[in-house]
Amino acid sequence: MRRILAIAGVVAAFLFALAVLGGSLLALQVWSREPLRSTASTTHASMTRQECIDCHAPIADEWRQSYHYKSLTGPYWRDVRELGYLKIFEKTRKACVNCHAPANVLDLADSESAAVTSNDPLGVECTPSLLSEPKGTMPEARGDDVELGVDCTSCHVSTRGVVGAGRRAAAPHETISDRRFQDPSLTAGTLCRTCHRATVEAWKRTTLATSGVTCLDCHMPEVEAASVVAGPERKRRSHGFVGDKDPSMLENAVNASLTVTADRKARFRITNDRVGHFFPSGGNWVSVELRVFDAAGSMLSERLEAFGKEEALLLDFWPFNVDKRIAFGEEREILFSLPELPGTVEVVVRYHDWIKVSRVVTTMEKPY
Repeated sequence: MRRILAIAGVVAAFLFALAVLGGSLLALQVWSREPLRSTASTTHASMTRQECIDCHAPIADEWRQSYHYKSLTGPYWRDVRELGYLKIFEKTRKACVNCHAPANVLDLADSESAAVTSNDPLGVECTPSLLSEPKGTMPEARGDDVELGVDCTSCHVSTRGVVGAGRRAAAPHETISDRRFQDPSLTAGTLCRTCHRATVEAWKRTTLATSGVTCLDCHMPEVEAASVVAGPERKRRSHGFVGDKDPSMLENAVNASLTVTADRKARFRITNDRVGHFFPSGGNWVSVELRVFDAAGSMLSERLEAFGKEEALLLDFWPFNVDKRIAFGEEREILFSLPELPGTVEVVVRYHDWIKVSRVVTTMEKPY
């Protein structure tokens, strides 16, 4: 009994010391961070934000369906607020609004730069860990119209004026031609990288990047549509900014198969050959639930595997920060033994974001 009490005391002391250490590290991190502040967005001298939205209504309608528009008001951030994460982030000086409602994206990167290297400080990647502060240059947090999220002024207005691919003859305002809107690779390496640095860096290491497939091909595909009210339809980029919250994109991203081998094993394979970065990215997870049923439909056994990266609020370090993401070009395989008598094996693939909201991506089954 004394030995048990002694061991329990050591464990309790260790946990207490760990809590004190974690609290001290968090306090040091918070005190070392700049207090949260915001600034007025860069706006055009003669046009309001609403005038941009009204004139470019076809583009604005696409944008309103996107998570750029919903970056502070959509269901994802509603959950963040209701679960109390936002209050925690604000108290620990986590700069969330800087990327979710940015003020000066265009003024951060050199528009003449042909390539942005990994050594360039531009860009950060979101992390919910309270002990980790993203390294790199991020936009200023916008203090006005934050409910519009990442809006037209975020990406098309700089201190120089309205910026884009170039001015059309009938345009009612001047548009400064900028290579960041003409070269998709440069768009990815500057504008996208500003708030998605780790994802862009992962993309650069893929064969998709070397073959010319960029962020825009998947997240801003070309469409035939008008750009202004009553304007002609022409080829341009969609502003729907489809991403991992889009069910059809998730379904297309997952390349999975289920087979039954000759030696009576269920073989599940998932290959990342369609996503130009880690799958899943950020702190999201993909779970694979395998279940074996007999001929009568009764479940005989089950197994659960998961792929992703752990980003706990406080334990985002070794050995707690498990990283089981699938890099581009990699494959994961799960083998599952089957009984001798006939039945059915089923696989359900689900996608989970970091606040544990999940959705079924695909379901497969095979007789054995």
